[in-house]
Amino acid sequence: MTGRASLTIRVGMEPVLEHALAWLGRSVGYDAARALAYDPLVLIPVSFAASDRLDWDAAVSTCWNRQAETDASRLRDLAQSKNHVALVTTELPRATQDPGWQNLLLPGSWQHELRAAAVDGHGHCWGSITAFREGPRPFRERDAATLGPELHQLAARLSRAMVVGPMPSPPGNAASLWLGDNGELLFATATGRDWLDRLQTPEMPHRAQAVLAALTARVTASAARSSPVGPPLPVTVRIRSGQGQWVALHGERVMEPTGTAQGVSVVIGPARATTVLPLLAAAYGLTRREREVISAVLSGLSTRQISTRLQITPYTVQDHLKAIFTKLGVTSRGELAHQLAFQLS
Repeated sequence: MTGRASLTIRVGMEPVLEHALAWLGRSVGYDAARALAYDPLVLIPVSFAASDRLDWDAAVSTCWNRQAETDASRLRDLAQSKNHVALVTTELPRATQDPGWQNLLLPGSWQHELRAAAVDGHGHCWGSITAFREGPRPFRERDAATLGPELHQLAARLSRAMVVGPMPSPPGNAASLWLGDNGELLFATATGRDWLDRLQTPEMPHRAQAVLAALTARVTASAARSSPVGPPLPVTVRIRSGQGQWVALHGERVMEPTGTAQGVSVVIGPARATTVLPLLAAAYGLTRREREVISAVLSGLSTRQISTRLQITPYTVQDHLKAIFTKLGVTSRGELAHQLAFQLS
């Protein structure tokens, strides 16, 4: 991996996650901890950090379990809860029934878990922190209360770190991957393997495998919940490569003519602007109407043309533009177009 790739990740999400773990260690204390950043539109992890040397086999297993139907639902519930923090201990019967505890924690020495979701003011979950303790030292409600105020700030820092970064590399062509039901890569074109290599970084050498495991688990869970008359839509995750380029992975079930599932097909390649724009909108807190105005600006429309397209007055268009300028920290349409073209490249 090039020096540029290492620089990109160091000014990206991983330092934010590491800072959060350091703060948690000083403020609450733990024996081990993990922090993840998510694509908030699908809650699939795209970056990782750990308080100790990260076992990447365990990280891949964690991504799989956290995307299994039960755990994924709990993460969504946690993100929608009042304080976004949950405490679990082996002293509670439900802990032994939790897939994550059964597969990852109970075989080891952890007996207590604190799990928290970093949610912004618009309800988007950008990350999570999970801390563990051994012995007779369960996490208490006061620990949850200490963590609460920091979560909103963590969400804000992660959202900006995800969408801001160095100039991305030139785009390439999309490629296909075929994964087994456990997320293992079965077949890939040479271009597909090149895209996976672009996702790796020195700090996260198995990042691609972890993301593929999480995507496979989500696709599998979605397919299991679908009905014959309403097949599940592909699951799409947006992620920055080591060089800062936006990459999209679209996963869906591979089905035989008989209806038997045979793994997961993934199309990986450069993310289109329309795929990334919802993520930028979430990061900057843009409303649906503001997103429509931005799309029109990027299409080169004038204020009057935007007014006609959206069926609003020119004065309302100007009001939306002022709000957009404030949120993105720009002062003109030219700056807006330049910044978005840079971030959507």
